[in-house]
Amino acid sequence: MKVLKNYGKIICILILVSNYQISEAQQNLAQQAYAIFEQHCLDCHGEFGSYTDALLITHTNLIEDRSIIPRQPDASELYLRLIGDTNRGSQMPLGQEPLDPKAIASIRRWIEAGAPNWSAIPKPKRSFITPEVMLQAIYTHVGSLTDFDRPFARYFTLTHLYNAGANDDNLRAYRNALSKLVNSLSWGKRVRKPISIDPEETIFYIDLRHYEWDSRSDPWYKIQQAYPYNINFKFSTYEALCQDTNCEVPFVRADWFIATASLPPLYYDILDLPKTDRELEIQLEVDIAANIKNAPGIRVWRAGFNESGVSRNNRVVERHESRYGAYWKSYDFSGNAGQQNIFSHPLTFKHDGGEIIFNLPNGLQAYYLSNSIGTRLDAAPIDIVSNAGARDPVVRNGLSCMGCHTEGMKIFEDQLRSVIVQISNPPYDKAQALRLYAEKTEMDNLIREDTKRYKQAVEAAGGVFGGSEPIQQLVKQFEGPIDATHAAAEVGLKTTNFLKKIRENNTLQNLGLMVLGIPKGSVKRDAWTSQFGTMISALNLGEYSKQSSLQTETVPNKTATKTLRTPTPPSRTSWKGGKRISNVPNGTAIPSESDYTNMVLIPSSHFQMGSNDSNAFNDEKPVDTIYVSAFYIDKHEVTNAQYKKFIDANPQWKKERIPRTYHDGHYLKYWNGSNYPIGKSNHPVTHVSWYAAMAYAKWIGKRLPTEAEWEKAARGRLVDKKYTWGNLFDSSKANYGKSIGNTTPVGTYPANRYGLYDMAGNVREWCLDAYNADFYARSLRRNPVSGGSIYSITNHFKNDQTVRVLRGGSWDDSPKGIRVSHRFKSTQAVTSPLVGFRCVR
Repeated sequence: MKVLKNYGKIICILILVSNYQISEAQQNLAQQAYAIFEQHCLDCHGEFGSYTDALLITHTNLIEDRSIIPRQPDASELYLRLIGDTNRGSQMPLGQEPLDPKAIASIRRWIEAGAPNWSAIPKPKRSFITPEVMLQAIYTHVGSLTDFDRPFARYFTLTHLYNAGANDDNLRAYRNALSKLVNSLSWGKRVRKPISIDPEETIFYIDLRHYEWDSRSDPWYKIQQAYPYNINFKFSTYEALCQDTNCEVPFVRADWFIATASLPPLYYDILDLPKTDRELEIQLEVDIAANIKNAPGIRVWRAGFNESGVSRNNRVVERHESRYGAYWKSYDFSGNAGQQNIFSHPLTFKHDGGEIIFNLPNGLQAYYLSNSIGTRLDAAPIDIVSNAGARDPVVRNGLSCMGCHTEGMKIFEDQLRSVIVQISNPPYDKAQALRLYAEKTEMDNLIREDTKRYKQAVEAAGGVFGGSEPIQQLVKQFEGPIDATHAAAEVGLKTTNFLKKIRENNTLQNLGLMVLGIPKGSVKRDAWTSQFGTMISALNLGEYSKQSSLQTETVPNKTATKTLRTPTPPSRTSWKGGKRISNVPNGTAIPSESDYTNMVLIPSSHFQMGSNDSNAFNDEKPVDTIYVSAFYIDKHEVTNAQYKKFIDANPQWKKERIPRTYHDGHYLKYWNGSNYPIGKSNHPVTHVSWYAAMAYAKWIGKRLPTEAEWEKAARGRLVDKKYTWGNLFDSSKANYGKSIGNTTPVGTYPANRYGLYDMAGNVREWCLDAYNADFYARSLRRNPVSGGSIYSITNHFKNDQTVRVLRGGSWDDSPKGIRVSHRFKSTQAVTSPLVGFRCVR
């Protein structure tokens, strides 16, 4: 009997071992199947995929809709579609290479084993990533970059969503959406995916230069101005990180960025899109009127129809060749009668607004909504176009357009050309209309070309071509209510700790956060955001910093005021040794000149830079249309009195102490020690090297102007003129040609149309740029600067040994030398009685 009992125990142990082995084998098969789906299928058919309406791949859903029939692979539609086409659809994955035989065999074994549930397999427990650990990861990565590259490093984080338990599908969708959106806001020529820098893939690195975010209107500054969740953490790592990247907000949350940068105003700000479609067309080298008049069927093609997906009335679409591919423009109408009837007025219709879709240099698309006169809109009037059946029917620029155009341009059927053909004697130019309204085959070929370009770019960014737009789903998720787990993660705390702090803190309770402690309790996103700073202070997590990006500015030389979306003046702080310090040495107060007093705002716009005049030198050619973002510039050249304040506060730049590396031996030649010549307080300072001018500008919280900024400001809105006042030389307008024999007090001669003095004559003025004789022929058309980026030049100027540019001419120069396009050059250490400077911000 005892032997039988022992035998029974052995049998039970063997059964348990066998069951364990079977269970382990099934788990391995389930994990293999999920890994295959994750690699090949979930971007389209995961929880946040683009084609979830066709198929949602979760274990429960596959079994319930009988896409998978356990133990019957040959009856399972999903398996059959992986092998080849069926009568229910084409081989999967659609648009990709078929799965390799080994992967298909793994899926078959999984189904034969009963399709065990991968969701039932315990997942490794996630370790909570604290803010300190996250910061250390970013700081370590910044440290791996060269000193030159660090100022261009920026980061996006998903760490809080990871800590809050976001599933793998959700995190994958955020990674893909971040890549697509960043590249959809880029003027760079290549698609560049953000790079994960941590094992959990929650922190992503970008280089501003890859997207031309360094050379345009400082998009990251606008991002940081709009960012409502910045915390100045009480860690030395954070301070050192800010110092190394030369940025007060070196990282932002990816979910906030996706929800905010996909909509105006930040969508417009990052792309730096102008206020009118005409300015946009100049930028993209599209001449609508000339194309329609001279090049129908060559540079422009048109179609018209009664019905479209968004327009309530008839619609015309027009494709132009542009700098980076296609420039599509729609014409939309509030009605169909009179000149809004495109079938009776195919050439002279009057529209009420429209949508513009144009290729970026990397092949992705950007969007622009405008009214009847071409003024930029954030959202289209709902009585003209709408998102039929959408949660939000309003067509909002950026996000709504992305959701509608996941396959590039929408397919349409022209109805106008056939009508034009049939009318024997129309009241318009029939031949011109037929040249303009394209044959179907021709228009279809153009759409295929544009679709191919867009598809390649989307897939290069890691996105899915077609289907629904995951960015829209993620924006909706971000805007939804916030529960306790997500709220705690957003402030960098575990849930239990966060709820405990709420119960112990009256300030947090008075913010209405006690609701997070009840079952299914949540707070609304807008309430959470508005109280974020108070929460951070109450939790003692760091210093909250949020600057408003909307302010009312008084436009110089105008009697009225208007609201402009301009950056808040940057704080004059830097970081050294892990501690934030003032830029002003020895604790000296920054002088009053450091604010915007005595500066003029030059608005963003295009202007004609250079000269083709017979008197122009080769380095002034060719004339080109250049876009320059808004900036402030000093009304006057920097005076002796102003410069004295600088050297008094910075003894290392005094005449007797300045290192010889930074001057030619004649620095402040006519000064007596630290005192300028008697009676010359209001004269421009001279005998200053480029190094000294750069140091002064940095101390005062400004910088030297780029050549493009200087010339735009000097022209004062005048186009194709020799001088700052016009074409005719006028000796009463400037101090030049030794007529005085020396400098004159600043402001002695009349100002130009921007209210700027001495932009011609008195002293030549140092510019930021390195001199390059053929720079005009090779430079960027937007915010050009020679010799590196503005950041690199201003932050490393003491090590620079490149010849620099001077502008404006001097009291000693001939009329030819004070022309607005004339360029001088000099080594940085040179000082001269003919040379001074002014600053910009």
